[in-house]
Amino acid sequence: MPKIEDIQLNIIKDSKGEDTLKAVMTTENISACSSIPKGKSRGEKEAAVVSIEKVLMNFEKIKPKILNQSFNCLFDFDNFLIDLDQTKNKQNLGGNLTLVLSQTFARFLSLYKQKELWQTLEEEFFILNPALEKTLTFSPPLFFFNLLNGGKHAPYGPYIQEYLIIPQTNSPQKSLSLAIEFLQNLKIYIIQNYSQCNFGDEGGVLIPSNDYEEPLKIFKEIKSKMNSEIEISFGLDVAASSFYHKEEETYHLAPSRTLSSQELLETYLDLNKKYNLFSLEDPFEENDFESFKNLKQKIGERTLIIGDDLTVTNSQILNQAAQNDAISGIIIKPTQIGTITETLQTIGLAHRKGIKAIISHRSAETTDDFIADLAIATRAYGLKSGSPQNPERVVKYKRVISILNNK
Repeated sequence: MPKIEDIQLNIIKDSKGEDTLKAVMTTENISACSSIPKGKSRGEKEAAVVSIEKVLMNFEKIKPKILNQSFNCLFDFDNFLIDLDQTKNKQNLGGNLTLVLSQTFARFLSLYKQKELWQTLEEEFFILNPALEKTLTFSPPLFFFNLLNGGKHAPYGPYIQEYLIIPQTNSPQKSLSLAIEFLQNLKIYIIQNYSQCNFGDEGGVLIPSNDYEEPLKIFKEIKSKMNSEIEISFGLDVAASSFYHKEEETYHLAPSRTLSSQELLETYLDLNKKYNLFSLEDPFEENDFESFKNLKQKIGERTLIIGDDLTVTNSQILNQAAQNDAISGIIIKPTQIGTITETLQTIGLAHRKGIKAIISHRSAETTDDFIADLAIATRAYGLKSGSPQNPERVVKYKRVISILNNK
Protein backbone atom coordinates (compact mmCIF):
# COMPACT_ATOMS: atom_id res chain seq x y z
CA MET A 1 0.00 0.00 0.00
CA PRO A 2 1.46 3.38 -0.93
CA LYS A 3 1.51 6.14 1.64
CA ILE A 4 -1.05 8.88 1.28
CA GLU A 5 0.96 11.84 0.04
CA ASP A 6 -1.63 14.54 0.66
CA ILE A 7 -5.11 15.03 2.11
CA GLN A 8 -7.28 18.05 1.50
CA LEU A 9 -10.46 18.78 3.43
CA ASN A 10 -12.96 21.02 1.69
CA ILE A 11 -16.26 22.57 2.71
CA ILE A 12 -19.10 21.97 0.23
CA LYS A 13 -22.85 22.52 0.29
CA ASP A 14 -25.28 19.68 0.93
CA SER A 15 -28.79 19.31 -0.48
CA LYS A 16 -30.14 21.80 2.06
CA GLY A 17 -27.52 24.39 1.15
CA GLU A 18 -25.64 23.89 4.41
CA ASP A 19 -21.92 23.23 4.93
CA THR A 20 -20.62 19.69 4.91
CA LEU A 21 -17.28 17.99 4.27
CA LYS A 22 -15.48 16.57 1.27
CA ALA A 23 -12.02 14.98 1.53
CA VAL A 24 -9.48 14.28 -1.20
CA MET A 25 -6.59 11.83 -0.76
CA THR A 26 -3.81 11.69 -3.31
CA THR A 27 -0.58 10.04 -4.33
CA GLU A 28 1.24 10.64 -7.59
CA ASN A 29 -1.10 8.28 -9.46
CA ILE A 30 -4.24 8.15 -7.31
CA SER A 31 -6.80 10.76 -6.34
CA ALA A 32 -9.83 9.69 -4.32
CA CYS A 33 -12.61 11.84 -2.90
CA SER A 34 -15.75 11.39 -0.85
CA SER A 35 -18.32 13.60 0.86
CA ILE A 36 -20.67 13.00 3.75
CA PRO A 37 -24.28 13.88 4.59
CA LYS A 38 -25.83 14.82 7.90
CA GLY A 39 -29.13 14.15 9.60
CA LYS A 40 -31.67 16.56 11.04
CA SER A 41 -33.45 13.78 12.94
CA ARG A 42 -30.65 12.36 15.08
CA GLY A 43 -30.58 9.69 17.76
CA GLU A 44 -29.10 10.89 21.04
CA LYS A 45 -26.49 8.10 21.02
CA GLU A 46 -25.10 8.89 17.56
CA ALA A 47 -21.45 9.77 17.00
CA ALA A 48 -20.79 13.42 17.78
CA VAL A 49 -20.94 16.01 15.02
CA VAL A 50 -18.64 18.92 15.75
CA SER A 51 -18.67 22.35 14.13
CA ILE A 52 -16.98 22.84 10.77
CA GLU A 53 -14.54 25.27 12.40
CA LYS A 54 -13.48 22.69 14.97
CA VAL A 55 -13.26 19.98 12.31
CA LEU A 56 -10.83 22.08 10.30
CA MET A 57 -8.66 22.69 13.38
CA ASN A 58 -8.74 18.99 14.32
CA PHE A 59 -7.86 18.01 10.78
CA GLU A 60 -4.76 20.19 10.71
CA LYS A 61 -3.61 18.55 13.95
CA ILE A 62 -4.02 14.96 12.75
CA LYS A 63 -3.12 15.36 9.09
CA PRO A 64 0.68 15.03 9.66
CA LYS A 65 0.09 11.93 11.78
CA ILE A 66 -1.93 10.27 9.00
CA LEU A 67 0.62 11.17 6.33
CA ASN A 68 3.35 9.69 8.49
CA GLN A 69 1.72 6.26 8.58
CA SER A 70 1.23 3.34 6.20
CA PHE A 71 -2.08 1.51 6.24
CA ASN A 72 -2.63 -1.96 4.82
CA CYS A 73 -6.40 -1.99 5.01
CA LEU A 74 -9.45 0.02 5.99
CA PHE A 75 -9.49 -1.60 9.44
CA ASP A 76 -5.98 -0.25 10.14
CA PHE A 77 -6.88 3.24 8.97
CA ASP A 78 -10.12 3.44 10.95
CA ASN A 79 -8.54 2.08 14.11
CA PHE A 80 -5.84 4.72 13.80
CA LEU A 81 -8.56 7.41 13.77
CA ILE A 82 -10.35 5.79 16.70
CA ASP A 83 -7.11 5.73 18.70
CA LEU A 84 -6.51 9.39 17.90
CA ASP A 85 -9.98 10.31 19.10
CA GLN A 86 -10.01 8.19 22.31
CA THR A 87 -13.73 8.68 23.06
CA LYS A 88 -16.77 6.42 22.68
CA ASN A 89 -18.72 8.80 20.47
CA LYS A 90 -15.92 10.55 18.52
CA GLN A 91 -16.49 13.80 20.41
CA ASN A 92 -12.83 14.84 20.28
CA LEU A 93 -12.28 14.65 16.53
CA GLY A 94 -15.93 14.60 15.50
CA GLY A 95 -17.71 11.70 13.85
CA ASN A 96 -18.13 13.89 10.78
CA LEU A 97 -14.35 14.20 10.43
CA THR A 98 -13.60 10.53 11.06
CA LEU A 99 -16.28 9.42 8.60
CA VAL A 100 -15.26 11.63 5.70
CA LEU A 101 -11.68 10.39 6.10
CA SER A 102 -12.79 6.77 6.46
CA GLN A 103 -14.98 6.89 3.35
CA THR A 104 -12.29 8.59 1.32
CA PHE A 105 -9.67 6.07 2.37
CA ALA A 106 -12.01 3.25 1.27
CA ARG A 107 -12.20 4.84 -2.17
CA PHE A 108 -8.43 5.43 -2.15
CA LEU A 109 -7.87 1.75 -1.34
CA SER A 110 -10.20 0.70 -4.16
CA LEU A 111 -8.33 2.79 -6.71
CA TYR A 112 -5.02 1.41 -5.51
CA LYS A 113 -6.32 -2.15 -5.88
CA GLN A 114 -7.92 -1.27 -9.23
CA LYS A 115 -11.24 -2.58 -8.02
CA GLU A 116 -14.79 -1.25 -7.73
CA LEU A 117 -15.59 0.29 -4.36
CA TRP A 118 -18.17 -2.39 -3.60
CA GLN A 119 -15.55 -5.10 -4.19
CA THR A 120 -13.13 -3.52 -1.74
CA LEU A 121 -15.87 -3.06 0.85
CA GLU A 122 -16.93 -6.67 0.32
CA GLU A 123 -13.37 -7.86 1.01
CA GLU A 124 -13.19 -5.78 4.18
CA PHE A 125 -16.65 -6.97 5.26
CA PHE A 126 -15.76 -10.65 5.01
CA ILE A 127 -12.39 -10.15 6.68
CA LEU A 128 -14.29 -8.73 9.63
CA ASN A 129 -17.07 -11.34 9.38
CA PRO A 130 -15.39 -14.48 7.95
CA ALA A 131 -18.16 -16.92 8.91
CA LEU A 132 -20.68 -15.00 6.81
CA GLU A 133 -18.83 -15.55 3.54
CA LYS A 134 -20.07 -19.14 3.33
CA THR A 135 -23.61 -18.47 4.53
CA LEU A 136 -24.74 -15.22 2.89
CA THR A 137 -26.36 -15.40 -0.53
CA PHE A 138 -26.73 -12.33 -2.71
CA SER A 139 -30.09 -10.79 -3.54
CA PRO A 140 -30.59 -7.26 -4.88
CA PRO A 141 -31.59 -4.85 -2.11
CA LEU A 142 -35.19 -3.72 -1.88
CA PHE A 143 -35.60 0.02 -2.41
CA PHE A 144 -37.35 2.02 0.32
CA PHE A 145 -38.71 5.24 -1.22
CA ASN A 146 -39.81 8.10 1.05
CA LEU A 147 -42.48 9.77 -1.10
CA LEU A 148 -44.30 11.90 1.45
CA ASN A 149 -42.38 13.89 4.04
CA GLY A 150 -43.57 14.88 7.51
CA GLY A 151 -42.07 15.42 10.95
CA LYS A 152 -38.64 17.07 10.99
CA HIS A 153 -38.30 16.59 7.23
CA ALA A 154 -41.15 18.99 6.47
CA PRO A 155 -42.22 22.54 7.37
CA TYR A 156 -45.80 21.31 7.86
CA GLY A 157 -47.86 18.14 7.64
CA PRO A 158 -48.18 14.96 9.72
CA TYR A 159 -45.88 14.38 12.68
CA ILE A 160 -44.92 10.95 11.29
CA GLN A 161 -41.67 11.61 9.45
CA GLU A 162 -41.76 9.39 6.36
CA TYR A 163 -44.41 7.62 4.31
CA LEU A 164 -42.69 5.06 2.11
CA ILE A 165 -43.43 2.69 -0.71
CA ILE A 166 -41.37 -0.49 -1.01
CA PRO A 167 -41.79 -2.17 -4.41
CA GLN A 168 -41.75 -5.95 -4.01
CA THR A 169 -39.46 -6.85 -6.88
CA ASN A 170 -35.97 -8.30 -7.30
CA SER A 171 -35.35 -5.88 -10.16
CA PRO A 172 -33.93 -2.56 -8.92
CA GLN A 173 -34.66 -1.01 -12.33
CA LYS A 174 -38.32 -1.99 -12.12
CA SER A 175 -38.45 -0.80 -8.51
CA LEU A 176 -37.20 2.64 -9.51
CA SER A 177 -39.63 2.79 -12.43
CA LEU A 178 -42.56 1.95 -10.17
CA ALA A 179 -41.50 4.63 -7.70
CA ILE A 180 -41.21 7.26 -10.43
CA GLU A 181 -44.68 6.35 -11.72
CA PHE A 182 -46.14 6.37 -8.20
CA LEU A 183 -44.57 9.74 -7.45
CA GLN A 184 -45.93 11.23 -10.66
CA ASN A 185 -49.43 10.08 -9.75
CA LEU A 186 -48.91 11.42 -6.24
CA LYS A 187 -47.92 14.86 -7.56
CA ILE A 188 -51.03 14.96 -9.73
CA TYR A 189 -53.19 14.00 -6.75
CA ILE A 190 -51.62 16.70 -4.56
CA ILE A 191 -52.11 19.42 -7.19
CA GLN A 192 -55.70 18.39 -7.84
CA ASN A 193 -56.62 18.24 -4.16
CA TYR A 194 -54.38 20.85 -2.52
CA SER A 195 -53.77 23.24 -5.47
CA GLN A 196 -49.96 23.18 -5.24
CA CYS A 197 -47.22 20.58 -4.80
CA ASN A 198 -44.29 21.34 -2.49
CA PHE A 199 -41.48 19.07 -1.35
CA GLY A 200 -39.70 18.22 1.90
CA ASP A 201 -36.05 17.58 2.75
CA GLU A 202 -35.89 14.18 1.05
CA GLY A 203 -37.85 15.03 -2.08
CA GLY A 204 -41.17 13.70 -0.83
CA VAL A 205 -44.36 15.68 -1.34
CA LEU A 206 -45.99 17.70 1.43
CA ILE A 207 -49.64 17.85 2.46
CA PRO A 208 -51.23 20.69 4.46
CA SER A 209 -52.76 18.30 6.98
CA ASN A 210 -51.55 16.84 10.27
CA ASP A 211 -53.81 13.79 9.93
CA TYR A 212 -51.32 10.93 10.27
CA GLU A 213 -53.56 8.49 8.36
CA GLU A 214 -54.34 10.71 5.38
CA PRO A 215 -51.10 9.94 3.47
CA LEU A 216 -51.81 6.21 3.70
CA LYS A 217 -55.32 6.76 2.32
CA ILE A 218 -53.79 8.68 -0.59
CA PHE A 219 -51.18 5.97 -1.17
CA LYS A 220 -53.85 3.28 -1.18
CA GLU A 221 -55.87 5.17 -3.77
CA ILE A 222 -52.85 5.62 -6.04
CA LYS A 223 -51.80 2.00 -5.69
CA SER A 224 -55.28 0.92 -6.74
CA LYS A 225 -55.19 3.29 -9.71
CA MET A 226 -51.86 1.77 -10.80
CA ASN A 227 -53.18 -1.80 -10.39
CA SER A 228 -50.13 -2.50 -8.21
CA GLU A 229 -51.79 -4.15 -5.22
CA ILE A 230 -49.17 -6.90 -5.03
CA GLU A 231 -46.14 -5.03 -6.40
CA ILE A 232 -46.15 -2.11 -3.96
CA SER A 233 -46.11 -2.20 -0.15
CA PHE A 234 -46.20 0.69 2.33
CA GLY A 235 -43.93 1.55 5.22
CA LEU A 236 -43.63 4.24 7.89
CA ASP A 237 -40.63 5.87 9.47
CA VAL A 238 -42.43 7.22 12.49
CA ALA A 239 -39.40 8.80 14.22
CA ALA A 240 -41.47 8.68 17.40
CA SER A 241 -38.77 10.32 19.54
CA SER A 242 -39.49 13.55 17.66
CA PHE A 243 -43.00 13.81 19.15
CA TYR A 244 -42.39 12.09 22.49
CA HIS A 245 -42.85 14.15 25.66
CA LYS A 246 -40.32 12.83 28.18
CA GLU A 247 -41.82 14.40 31.28
CA GLU A 248 -45.34 13.23 30.50
CA GLU A 249 -44.19 9.94 28.92
CA THR A 250 -46.71 10.49 26.14
CA TYR A 251 -46.67 10.77 22.36
CA HIS A 252 -48.13 13.85 20.65
CA LEU A 253 -49.07 12.15 17.39
CA ALA A 254 -51.19 15.12 16.31
CA PRO A 255 -52.12 18.48 17.90
CA SER A 256 -55.22 16.99 19.49
CA ARG A 257 -54.01 13.42 19.89
CA THR A 258 -51.83 12.54 22.91
CA LEU A 259 -51.20 8.83 23.44
CA SER A 260 -49.57 6.50 25.92
CA SER A 261 -47.18 3.82 24.62
CA GLN A 262 -50.00 1.27 24.73
CA GLU A 263 -52.41 3.56 22.89
CA LEU A 264 -49.78 4.25 20.25
CA LEU A 265 -49.25 0.50 19.86
CA GLU A 266 -52.99 0.07 19.31
CA THR A 267 -52.86 2.83 16.70
CA TYR A 268 -50.19 0.90 14.79
CA LEU A 269 -52.24 -2.29 14.97
CA ASP A 270 -55.19 -0.42 13.47
CA LEU A 271 -53.07 1.10 10.68
CA ASN A 272 -51.51 -2.27 9.96
CA LYS A 273 -54.93 -3.90 9.70
CA LYS A 274 -56.06 -1.28 7.18
CA TYR A 275 -52.89 -0.91 5.11
CA ASN A 276 -50.91 -4.13 5.62
CA LEU A 277 -47.70 -2.26 6.46
CA PHE A 278 -44.46 -3.81 5.25
CA SER A 279 -42.30 -1.92 7.74
CA LEU A 280 -42.49 0.29 10.83
CA GLU A 281 -39.34 2.22 11.70
CA ASP A 282 -38.78 3.79 15.13
CA PRO A 283 -42.40 3.32 16.23
CA PHE A 284 -41.50 4.32 19.82
CA GLU A 285 -38.96 6.63 21.45
CA GLU A 286 -35.36 5.57 21.25
CA ASN A 287 -34.98 4.05 24.72
CA ASP A 288 -38.21 2.04 24.87
CA PHE A 289 -36.99 -1.45 23.99
CA GLU A 290 -40.00 -2.98 25.72
CA SER A 291 -42.59 -1.30 23.47
CA PHE A 292 -40.60 -2.29 20.38
CA LYS A 293 -40.67 -5.88 21.65
CA ASN A 294 -44.40 -5.79 22.35
CA LEU A 295 -45.16 -4.50 18.86
CA LYS A 296 -42.87 -7.09 17.28
CA GLN A 297 -44.69 -9.86 19.16
CA LYS A 298 -48.01 -8.57 17.81
CA ILE A 299 -47.21 -8.06 14.11
CA GLY A 300 -43.54 -8.98 13.65
CA GLU A 301 -44.26 -12.09 11.59
CA ARG A 302 -45.50 -10.01 8.67
CA THR A 303 -44.21 -6.47 9.38
CA LEU A 304 -40.59 -5.42 9.79
CA ILE A 305 -40.04 -3.60 13.08
CA ILE A 306 -37.01 -1.44 12.38
CA GLY A 307 -34.63 0.34 14.74
CA ASP A 308 -32.87 3.56 13.75
CA ASP A 309 -32.67 6.06 16.62
CA LEU A 310 -33.01 2.97 18.81
CA THR A 311 -29.80 1.38 17.49
CA VAL A 312 -27.77 4.16 15.77
CA THR A 313 -25.59 1.69 13.80
CA ASN A 314 -23.91 0.74 17.08
CA SER A 315 -23.07 -2.95 17.48
CA GLN A 316 -23.37 -2.88 21.27
CA ILE A 317 -26.84 -1.34 21.16
CA LEU A 318 -27.83 -3.68 18.33
CA ASN A 319 -26.79 -6.61 20.50
CA GLN A 320 -29.01 -5.25 23.30
CA ALA A 321 -31.93 -4.91 20.87
CA ALA A 322 -31.40 -8.47 19.65
CA GLN A 323 -31.27 -9.83 23.19
CA ASN A 324 -34.56 -8.04 23.90
CA ASP A 325 -36.08 -9.37 20.65
CA ALA A 326 -37.05 -5.77 19.96
CA ILE A 327 -36.48 -5.49 16.19
CA SER A 328 -36.37 -7.47 12.97
CA GLY A 329 -34.68 -4.75 10.92
CA ILE A 330 -32.02 -2.09 11.46
CA ILE A 331 -31.27 1.15 9.66
CA ILE A 332 -27.57 1.51 8.87
CA LYS A 333 -26.14 5.04 8.62
CA PRO A 334 -22.35 5.39 8.66
CA THR A 335 -22.75 8.93 10.03
CA GLN A 336 -24.24 7.48 13.22
CA ILE A 337 -21.07 5.57 14.16
CA GLY A 338 -18.29 7.52 12.44
CA THR A 339 -16.20 4.94 10.53
CA ILE A 340 -16.87 2.44 7.76
CA THR A 341 -15.17 -0.39 9.68
CA GLU A 342 -17.56 -0.01 12.61
CA THR A 343 -20.44 0.17 10.13
CA LEU A 344 -19.33 -3.13 8.58
CA GLN A 345 -19.08 -4.71 12.02
CA THR A 346 -22.63 -3.68 12.88
CA ILE A 347 -23.99 -5.01 9.59
CA GLY A 348 -22.16 -8.28 10.20
CA LEU A 349 -23.74 -8.60 13.64
CA ALA A 350 -27.17 -7.89 12.15
CA HIS A 351 -26.71 -10.76 9.70
CA ARG A 352 -25.64 -13.12 12.49
CA LYS A 353 -28.66 -12.14 14.60
CA GLY A 354 -31.09 -12.59 11.70
CA ILE A 355 -31.89 -8.86 11.62
CA LYS A 356 -32.34 -7.27 8.19
CA ALA A 357 -29.97 -4.38 7.42
CA ILE A 358 -31.29 -1.42 5.44
CA ILE A 359 -28.58 1.02 4.35
CA SER A 360 -29.80 4.60 4.59
CA HIS A 361 -29.09 8.14 3.48
CA ARG A 362 -29.64 11.24 5.67
CA SER A 363 -31.97 14.22 5.30
CA ALA A 364 -29.16 16.53 4.09
CA GLU A 365 -27.32 14.66 1.34
CA THR A 366 -24.61 15.00 -1.28
CA THR A 367 -24.29 13.31 -4.65
CA ASP A 368 -21.78 10.80 -3.24
CA ASP A 369 -23.16 7.31 -3.94
CA PHE A 370 -21.01 5.48 -1.35
CA ILE A 371 -23.97 3.85 0.42
CA ALA A 372 -25.05 2.09 -2.78
CA ASP A 373 -21.73 0.24 -2.94
CA LEU A 374 -22.04 -0.45 0.78
CA ALA A 375 -25.45 -2.06 0.27
CA ILE A 376 -24.17 -4.38 -2.47
CA ALA A 377 -20.95 -5.25 -0.62
CA THR A 378 -22.68 -6.28 2.60
CA ARG A 379 -25.65 -8.16 1.08
CA ALA A 380 -27.98 -5.62 2.66
CA TYR A 381 -31.68 -6.32 2.66
CA GLY A 382 -32.57 -2.82 1.54
CA LEU A 383 -31.45 0.64 0.47
CA LYS A 384 -33.32 3.72 1.64
CA SER A 385 -32.41 6.88 -0.24
CA GLY A 386 -35.48 9.09 -0.32
CA SER A 387 -37.67 10.08 -3.23
CA PRO A 388 -36.70 9.73 -6.91
CA GLN A 389 -37.34 13.47 -7.16
CA ASN A 390 -33.91 14.85 -6.29
CA PRO A 391 -30.54 14.00 -7.90
CA GLU A 392 -28.72 13.40 -4.61
CA ARG A 393 -31.28 10.63 -3.87
CA VAL A 394 -31.59 9.12 -7.35
CA VAL A 395 -27.83 8.74 -7.77
CA LYS A 396 -27.77 6.07 -5.03
CA TYR A 397 -30.50 3.98 -6.65
CA LYS A 398 -28.92 4.30 -10.08
CA ARG A 399 -25.54 3.25 -8.71
CA VAL A 400 -27.06 -0.03 -7.47
CA ILE A 401 -28.57 -0.60 -10.91
CA SER A 402 -25.22 0.15 -12.57
CA ILE A 403 -23.33 -2.24 -10.29
CA LEU A 404 -25.76 -5.08 -10.92
CA ASN A 405 -25.73 -4.49 -14.67
CA ASN A 406 -21.94 -4.89 -14.67
CA LYS A 407 -21.54 -7.45 -11.88
